[in-house]
Amino acid sequence: MPAAPPAVELGPDQARRIAVRAQGLGAPRPASPTAADLEELVQRLAVVQIDAVNTLVRSHYLPAFSRLGPYPRAWMDDLAYERRVTYDTWGHVASFVTTDLYPALGWRRAHYARGSRWVAFLTYVEAERPGYLDDVVRQVTERGPLAFTDLDDPGRRAKVPGHYAESSLRWWRPADGKEIMGGLWRAGRLAVAGRRNFERLFDLPERVLPAGVLGAPEPAVEDAQRELVRRSITALGLASDGALADYFRLPVAATRARARELAEEGVLVPARVAGSPARYHLAAGADDGPAVGAALLSPFDSLLWDRRRARDLFGFDHVFELYVPAARRRYGYFVLPFLVGDRLVGRVDVTADRASGALVVVARHHEDGVDPAAADGPLAAELAALATWLELDRVVGL
Repeated sequence: MPAAPPAVELGPDQARRIAVRAQGLGAPRPASPTAADLEELVQRLAVVQIDAVNTLVRSHYLPAFSRLGPYPRAWMDDLAYERRVTYDTWGHVASFVTTDLYPALGWRRAHYARGSRWVAFLTYVEAERPGYLDDVVRQVTERGPLAFTDLDDPGRRAKVPGHYAESSLRWWRPADGKEIMGGLWRAGRLAVAGRRNFERLFDLPERVLPAGVLGAPEPAVEDAQRELVRRSITALGLASDGALADYFRLPVAATRARARELAEEGVLVPARVAGSPARYHLAAGADDGPAVGAALLSPFDSLLWDRRRARDLFGFDHVFELYVPAARRRYGYFVLPFLVGDRLVGRVDVTADRASGALVVVARHHEDGVDPAAADGPLAAELAALATWLELDRVVGL
């Protein structure tokens, strides 16, 4: 095995610029975004997280707003449910993933289908409801696309109280039908044809996904993982083993092995950031140009998925508090981190009061050492643009 090349030495500012630019942030926004701009962005990111919370707007619409500015949200749905450039699947978590990666995720679908949790659940359902799974498949085949609530028997179960904030669990409706359809989806036997009030509509894959994708041979596991790691380092620019693995939720050991192979191909190189103990991988040819402008980020933005990386590169302690009871929150319910150039300078808790037509700023927080006077002007401009994009008349509470 050839010796590993020496690590590239990066300064903290350069490292942040690489991370920001790789994510499609920090570059001047187009004066008027086009559908082609959105498609190019989604191809760069490869995966965009989906979440049910709609306090402001569904979170999968926000990353493109952060990078492109105001754009028609229908374009994002069109990519997934009309043009099939992306598809609704399990990527990082529930996500839009570029459809060209469907074959590379085949090993994960097979792994889920053989998994002990899924097999145990099927055993339980068959014992309690003999023939239920086959009947669900029959109904989808004959009547699809269907939500689980469209089933003749959704198989509802009693709700069990949990430790999450009740306001965040409106989407949680435990039912055997929901778990069956969700499991068949993750195993590749069903696909998401669309959504109705955010509820997934399931159909047979051959009626949803392009024939060329479904008919493409699935690569060997190692080859598939290598492609996923390649797409991840391209989207991240600079990543530790953990951050690289987290992008598509790959096993860390496998990610480390695939990264070594990609290093031999020259796709990535080892890197160190001054002042950081972390070992990084750097995408070959990564862009370290100036990071300009400002952007409000979704709390589910892929720039921040790996919290350790966010702390190490940006000095930013990224926390999700929307599932935390109100009394225990430090920053708020739906908090958007605020990026200026290559620095995360604050965060703002916002909600859309659609009845009054206002974007409500519940709270805002500056990061330690940030000059509020330098941050507040760009923040006000971004909030005004956000309100306009959401068809709200004004910003209040700023």
